[in-house]
Amino acid sequence: MSEVKLFSTAIKLIIERKTSPEKAFDIAVKSLNHKVNRRKLFNKFLRVLWNYYYATFLYPERDIEDIINVSLNSDFPFKPPKWAEERLQSIMGDLNVKTRQQWIRVNTLKADVEDVRRKLERKGVVLQRDSFEFLFRVIKAKSRISDLEEFKNGEIVIQDKASVYSVVFLDPKPNEKILEIGCAPGMKTSLIQQITNNKSLVIGIDISSKRIKIQQDLMNKLGVENVELVVSDGSNVPITKADKVLIDAPCTNSGTFVADPSIFLRITKKDLMRLSRLQRSILRSIRKFKVPTVFSTCSLFPEEGEKIAEKYEAFLTPISIDTTNYGYKRSKVWKRVVRFYPNIHGTEGFFIAKFNFSKNITLDDQN
Repeated sequence: MSEVKLFSTAIKLIIERKTSPEKAFDIAVKSLNHKVNRRKLFNKFLRVLWNYYYATFLYPERDIEDIINVSLNSDFPFKPPKWAEERLQSIMGDLNVKTRQQWIRVNTLKADVEDVRRKLERKGVVLQRDSFEFLFRVIKAKSRISDLEEFKNGEIVIQDKASVYSVVFLDPKPNEKILEIGCAPGMKTSLIQQITNNKSLVIGIDISSKRIKIQQDLMNKLGVENVELVVSDGSNVPITKADKVLIDAPCTNSGTFVADPSIFLRITKKDLMRLSRLQRSILRSIRKFKVPTVFSTCSLFPEEGEKIAEKYEAFLTPISIDTTNYGYKRSKVWKRVVRFYPNIHGTEGFFIAKFNFSKNITLDDQN
């Protein structure tokens, strides 16, 4: 069975079922009874996905198998669909970021940072400490981080630097009751409790019971306590009081395109606008708490970032890291919000804004 047939089947599954590349690849392998070196061939599949968009642009009349043949033998720049490119190219610039940086966080609920660093370095993992004592960029590793004993026993977690900052800007404190919307699979939840040494109470809301179950298992593995997980819709929160709110809003996940170049096969302009409306509805629901709120999305699109912040500009609390982390310049709030750019920061594309909803301001946000 040829690679072209395998990749063609997987891409069709991604488009038709909007499934992840990992799941589509595994289904295709099983359905075609194809024996493979999974890791090696899957990485090749990701490169095909990266080249796929540009090949389709060059040869719009060719069928999918011809496009895959071209993609297998090319090294194209990343080119998203026209509707996405029109939104992103002029404001973001270079999307041709081919190397994904990996970040790990030492889980200080279970281990000492320096002890873990020394153990990893003895195993051939080259680390570079970043903004925080517990956060490292992985420069080189002899094996996958997820295969290491320290990962399996919960001493380290894989967490993008941008995701870490959303919790840092929340500034969780011991004895606070923190509401987290879109909590699963639990990376931010566990960091909140790491920062407060399990002394805050986190009420985690997620719409997926399956993801909540995964998070429950992860919390046990990481030694996380004082967390209550609830299956619920973030725009209809079942509690009435909290000291702070963290929103990891449902979004296009377009910021993950370096790790998952299939993302633009699974989303459309219609999806973007639907998700933007959903994000606004979640913020409308959260305003009633009248507390500091951090809003974050793993998205490149201003409709899931700056445009949301502009709607609630009167409540914005300015946040910043340095000038490279400003938002898109076309936005009037660009210096008061934070963006992470894959081509600059080696992270996922990510947006963060902070609001102080305790301000007594009248705002018509029903539309």
